[in-house]
Amino acid sequence: MHSLFFFAALFALTATSSVALAQVPPDIAEGIRKIGPIVDGPGTRKLYAPLFADQKEPYPDVTVVRDIAYGTDPLQKLDLFTAAPTTGAPKPVVLFIHGGGFQGGDKRPAGSPFYDNIMLWLTRQGMVGVNMNHRLAPKDVWPAAHEDLAAAVRWVQANIVQYGGDPDRLALWGTSAGADLIAGYLAHPQFHGPKGHGVKAAIMLSGYYVKGAPAYFGDDPAEYEKRTSTEGLKKATIPLFVSRTELDLPTSITQGDALNKALCDAGCCPTYMVFAQGRCRQRMHCARVFQEPASKSKETTPKHSASPAVEAQPTKCRILPERCPAGPLTILALTPAMSGHRAGACWRIQL
Repeated sequence: MHSLFFFAALFALTATSSVALAQVPPDIAEGIRKIGPIVDGPGTRKLYAPLFADQKEPYPDVTVVRDIAYGTDPLQKLDLFTAAPTTGAPKPVVLFIHGGGFQGGDKRPAGSPFYDNIMLWLTRQGMVGVNMNHRLAPKDVWPAAHEDLAAAVRWVQANIVQYGGDPDRLALWGTSAGADLIAGYLAHPQFHGPKGHGVKAAIMLSGYYVKGAPAYFGDDPAEYEKRTSTEGLKKATIPLFVSRTELDLPTSITQGDALNKALCDAGCCPTYMVFAQGRCRQRMHCARVFQEPASKSKETTPKHSASPAVEAQPTKCRILPERCPAGPLTILALTPAMSGHRAGACWRIQL
């Protein structure tokens, strides 16, 4: 059986297999540092919104289907983006989950270009983008959001073929609480279907893996311990990309580092990256994803100074299906050049 390349692409725009992490534009970087390591979504959005002045629907050569129901609750909706052609070989699928502390957030905040920018970028990379909402606390607490992610995965498996997607090549990508949600979904088999979790790779940015939102997880220590994700992730056999930033919230920094250490101690290191000097930011943490639109970028290797190549850490996990050539996960180009970066990367894995 032949090998396929799946691009679990993060934020950047690169046309080569080299690693290149661009710098944030100086004016935006200065604005971010003035805000500091706090939660300031409106302030951060204001810095980046001008980059998307030309991003208006209808989007050229992209088909968008809004608010597809994957459940009966009003919040159980998803948006789907695909670019022509929808015939031919099925395309990889990326399901994106927003942040918001399990109490807020939206797949498309009113008057905002986010997160359509992520969906549009995915379509330009030859993928199908799926952007989901889920139920929120305090009305709906554990395990409601995790059940919603499971339901969205099942929807993709059952329906994505008609949109040109491959149900067997699905990656999850989440930021902040979205990363926490992905970790919990993968870690707890109670949410998986008859064939398992159905995911080929996961991207988790600036998450909270040990101490998530009490409004959702509860504050009973005994129950909380059962609901966290670290122990279950030690058993994961798919590629995991985990990152945090220099100016993340302190709790996100601590928990990202702790998750990486725990997985490495178990012999199952993720690909783990720390983005410094303003390279990866939102509200001083990666909860909202900003990426330069195509009209502002030629999608080539950046002219900015680049960081050295980063190689995947050794792992004892089985990270490639048996039909593929033996060997470690190949990181051909790495990652989040967030927010307005002209280039920076994709996380390339062989399936």
